[in-house]
Order: sequence, then structure tokens, then C-alpha cells
Amino acid sequence: MCVKPATNRRWLSLVLSSAIGLLFIAALSMGISTDKTLAQGPGPHSAHVVVQFIDGDTAVRPITWTGTISRVAALKAAGFTVEHNGDAVCSIEGEGCPDTDCFCPDNWWTQGQWAGTVWDMPYPSPNLADGDVIAFRNSTNWGLTGKLPAAPTYVAASDALEWMRGQQRPDGSYDDGFDKTGASVRALIALGSAGYDPAEWGNPNSLLDFLTVTSATATVDYAATSAAGAGKLAVGAVWTGQTVTDFVGMNLPVSITAYYSPTAGGYGDGSGDTAWATVGLHAAGEDIPTQTIDFLKSAQNPDGGWSWNEWGTDSEIQHTATCVQALLAAGEPVTATEVISALAFIDGAKNGDGGYGYQVGDASDADTTAVVIQSLLSAGQNPAGNWCTTVRCHYLLSEQAADGSFLFWGSPSLYATQEAIPALMHRPYGPLASWTYNCYGSYLPLITKNTNSTP
Repeated sequence: MCVKPATNRRWLSLVLSSAIGLLFIAALSMGISTDKTLAQGPGPHSAHVVVQFIDGDTAVRPITWTGTISRVAALKAAGFTVEHNGDAVCSIEGEGCPDTDCFCPDNWWTQGQWAGTVWDMPYPSPNLADGDVIAFRNSTNWGLTGKLPAAPTYVAASDALEWMRGQQRPDGSYDDGFDKTGASVRALIALGSAGYDPAEWGNPNSLLDFLTVTSATATVDYAATSAAGAGKLAVGAVWTGQTVTDFVGMNLPVSITAYYSPTAGGYGDGSGDTAWATVGLHAAGEDIPTQTIDFLKSAQNPDGGWSWNEWGTDSEIQHTATCVQALLAAGEPVTATEVISALAFIDGAKNGDGGYGYQVGDASDADTTAVVIQSLLSAGQNPAGNWCTTVRCHYLLSEQAADGSFLFWGSPSLYATQEAIPALMHRPYGPLASWTYNCYGSYLPLITKNTNSTP
């Protein structure tokens, strides 16, 4: 938490008062109504609440209500613990100030709403209207515009999570028909990217119950089967706030390190295992050996890509995007020759629809495109540009069905949906680069979801 000197409190109060006054005058000059009741009706209504905390972690929640609801009430309806002074938000989940000293130096909460093409901060804060997306951001780099991505991606992530909620089994698990534990670990990662507690996700049994109690042995076996499995589990555990050093009795960083080869520098069976081991260690805050960077570089193909564990010679776009994040997570600069070469390979593999297939020439698919988005977010490619066009989110959103699922070959896919959510939440496996987010109206037919759920 960034704490300002107490002597700056009077200065801060004056600045806030002046800013609020200017916003009020601007609202009147733009014809924005200050009568909260004008935007309300009997309902039922729905909206989305986005909260970004001081460390950058972001949560999105859907809410419904009837009658009228204030922003503070919306935060509470979304499940957040809030201290407030009237309409002024003092703290969310303990970040900020007590309601007895709402404008203490720790309160850097900004609030606003999506205005169709930009984030707006009207004053006074109006009650919610049907379809609103409101946001709260805690940062000394105050404001919303250019600092939060466009709202449609958060809405898409929330809709995907709600579809995913309906796919959960009574025992708390997810089953993609191949690997029940693997699908449940991917669910853990997806929940973590959107700030959900896995202990509260599921009825009658939660996802956390399944992984740590009902199927604890299978979870341990999953981490013991491959370095990639241990790395994925570490990412999910860290992102959901679990004790990574004691998850089902496992110290996950130690579990990952058990796969390390000091002579080769890699983990497990090759670059695939090594990439996931690296992002898992990065998530856990562990140091990554310099030999691991050398290993990943040595496994890179001449075209700039990688093939999974070197099983073939053809580079795979999805795996290459993960390797880029692994190199950045290990501390390689984005200017490294290997990173530049990999990004050039990815850029050259883009299809005409803006998406990416698993290999060059393959039809675009949602999960490969999602991992590419994560790699670009991590690499900060063209950060000052239009986020929607730069990161190809228009293709990804076009693959979302009306029910919130993401499609694979025209049908709802649990795998693709789980993979899409972290990208939509702007949460890469590697470090998140410093971005300036823009999104213009001409790129927002994205909100119209695919209404087809069959080929």
C-alpha cells in the first residue's frame, strides 16, 4: 500500500474538492443528469461491477436488482466488503481508508462507468441503469481512461464465467471428457484471473473441495505427472490466494523444482514443461535459473517458434505464445533477439479474421488466440495503440456464443472458454507490461456475440 505523508492530507483534500467541483461543472455543461432517479425503472435490471486493486488484480461481477441501486449498494450486491461515507467509497476489501476518515492518504479509489467508447467519471455518481458497467480502481496513478481496457472484454469474461458455472459437476469438478483434474485446474486459473474464491464456487461442493479433499490424491498425482501440470497448478493456486507452499500438502515451487535438470537447464521433458514450470515459479515469486533461459532459447526453431517438448519440427503458435511469456517471466527483456523473433513469428501467423490457429495455416481458434493475447499483453507490443486492434480481441469476442461460452468448431467448448477468460481479464501468465488502453467505437460490434452454438 502506498502511504503518503500525513502533512499532505490537507493538500489531498483540496485537490479532491477541486477535482470534484470541476467534474460537477463539466457534468452540467455536458448535459449529464445529476438526478439519479431519472436513469432508473422498476426492473429487473442487470449490470457488471469491475474492481481493480492496488496490485493490479481485477475482479468482475454481474449483479441484478429491481428498483434503484447506488454504486455503493452495487458493490455490496457484487459481494465486496465496502466502507463508505455516503456515495464516497472509502475502502473495498480493506484497501483504502476507514469510513471515519474517508479521505485519508490511503484512499486512491477512482470510480466511473463505461460510456460506450470510453470510461467516464460523472459527478455526482448516478445510480445504476440497466446494462451499465461500472468500475472502481485503486491506484496512485489516478483515473480510468487509458488505464482500464474496454468494458466489453470484462463483460465477456463475466458471461463466460457464468456459463462455466453451469458446467460444474455436483462434486465441484469440471470434466472436459479427457482429464477431470486438468479441466478443474484450468477452472482454478480462470476463477483466479477474475478474482473469485474457489471455496465459494460450486454447490453443493466447491471447486476447492474437489481439488483438495474429494480428489486430493488425483491433484497430487497431477502435479507429480509433469512439470507443466505442477506449473499450471501453481498459477491457479497463487491467483486464487491459496498457500502455494502447502497446497494439498505440497510445496508447489518445490514440486516444480523437482523436475529441474541442472545440466540441461530445463524442466521435465522439454520446452513445453519448461515454459509452464517457469510461469508457475514466476507466479509464486520464485527465482528462475539463468540456465532455464538458455534452455528455452536453444529449443527455439529457426522460424522463431517452438514445438511442444520438441516432439515435432513445426512450430506451434499457442506454445510459442507461452514460451514468450516464460522468457519474460524469467527476466528476459522484450528487446531480446529470441523474444523479437518469437513475436515476429506470431505476428506473421495471424489469419485474415484477426485470430490465430494452433499452427501456421490452421483456422483460427479461440484458445490459441487467447494465449497469443496474453503474450502480447506481457510483451507490451504497441502499447500506445488501439487495444482492440493491437491485441485482436475483436476475433476472440466474435467466438463467444450468446450463452457466454466460447466456441470450438462451432460448438460450446469448456476448454476454449476456460482459456479465453484470463486473456479477457488482461491477466497474462507472464508479467503484465505497462499499457495505455484505448478502444474506439468503430471496433465494438464486438459486443454482439455469436448466436450460433452448433456448427
